[in-house]
This record gives sequence, structure tokens and C-alpha cells, in this order.
Amino acid sequence: MENSSARARPKTAQMLRSRVFWFIAGASVNYLLIATPFKWLRTHTALPLWAVSACSLGISTAFFFAWNYFINFRTDSRKRDALARYLAAVACMWVLSSATLTLLKSFNAHLALSIGGYPLDLDIVATQFFLSGLKFFLYHKWAFPLPKEPLPESR
Repeated sequence: MENSSARARPKTAQMLRSRVFWFIAGASVNYLLIATPFKWLRTHTALPLWAVSACSLGISTAFFFAWNYFINFRTDSRKRDALARYLAAVACMWVLSSATLTLLKSFNAHLALSIGGYPLDLDIVATQFFLSGLKFFLYHKWAFPLPKEPLPESR
């Protein structure tokens, strides 16, 4: 007879690896959806910095809104019940991210990092890093709260 805890450990480790993989994949796609339009808009348009930041973050925000709401909706609450809170959270994070990216881009610290010959835009990375805690709270605690567990009945 197999030990049930021995079977649970590999499945848990596999779930953790899968979650880490999807976290890194999502972060990479998010970075590319912000950095690519930002670089293109700065090169090919005369838009002010705040407009370039807002547009590039808007592309990423729109993509992930659609992905998370229509494809990857994971909560026990109904979509219609969560929509208003989710839209408010998305709008709040878009405004804060746009303002943060504009602020970081407004002065150049001459910091650079390349991975595999590909230069990373550290201002975009820092924007996502600075707001990650607030983003987690807004989405996981407010927009899509876990259902409240019923109190145990007293005897």
C-alpha cells in the first residue's frame, strides 16, 4: 500500500513548478506588451511621455483584462458580480502604473541590464515591481474575494 503523503508531495511540487512557470510566462508577456509599444511610440511619434506610458500600459492592461476575465476567470463569484470591482481595480492599476512609469522615465538614471543580448527596460520592470503588492491586494482580496467560510455551529 502506498503512502498517501508520498503521492501528495510530487503533485504539490508539480503544481508549484507549474505556477512558477506560468508566473514567469505571464510576467514576460506583460513586459513585452508594455516595452514593445513604448519603444515604438517613442521612436515613431511625437507623443508626450505620459501619453506613451498610458498607451503602452493600456495595451497590456486590455490584453490581460480580456485574458483574465474571459478565459482565466478563477473565482467562485459570478462574472457579472465581480465585473464592477474588477473594472475599478483594472482602471486604478492602469492609472497608477502609467503615473509610475512616467515618473521613472522622466529622469534617466543610466541603468542598463541585458539578458541574452536583449536590453531590459528597468523602468518597466521597476513599475511592475513597485505596484505588485497593491495589485495582489486589489485583485485577490477586493475584486475576487474568497468566499467567507461559514462559522461552525455552536452546540
